[in-house]
Amino acid sequence: MFTTEQKPVFVYGTLRAGQGNYCGILEGNTIQERPAILKDYTLFGSGVPFAVQRDGRKVVGEVMDVHPEQWPGVLRRLDRLEGYRGEGRNNMYDRKVRTVTLGDGSEIEAYVYLAGESSRRWFTDDNEILGGDFVKAESSR
Repeated sequence: MFTTEQKPVFVYGTLRAGQGNYCGILEGNTIQERPAILKDYTLFGSGVPFAVQRDGRKVVGEVMDVHPEQWPGVLRRLDRLEGYRGEGRNNMYDRKVRTVTLGDGSEIEAYVYLAGESSRRWFTDDNEILGGDFVKAESSR
């Protein structure tokens, strides 16, 4: 089922504030943006990160609360960018609901784009982004 229910979106790569895809999709369309962590996942890739489940790891990112009036268009643009065409499809990223931890320690449910089956060829265990912070890793390259 292709769900469009509004939820916060956890972003960890090029959609984070100040990054390349933030400007065209999220900037000006959010109510608030909050630092957050996705536990038991890690990032792989270079230039384009992919989140994959790994116990004991974490992904650093931000929770974006999209303005309700902007939600349908923002979700369409996010899905298009991430190559998400719906459940059970051969997606580059799969849009899933996961629990993320905010900076104050509270937890919320948010959409997260996780590495889909078709993206697995884009990375190997050799290019794990240690520490799970894409922005920090890219700035040190």
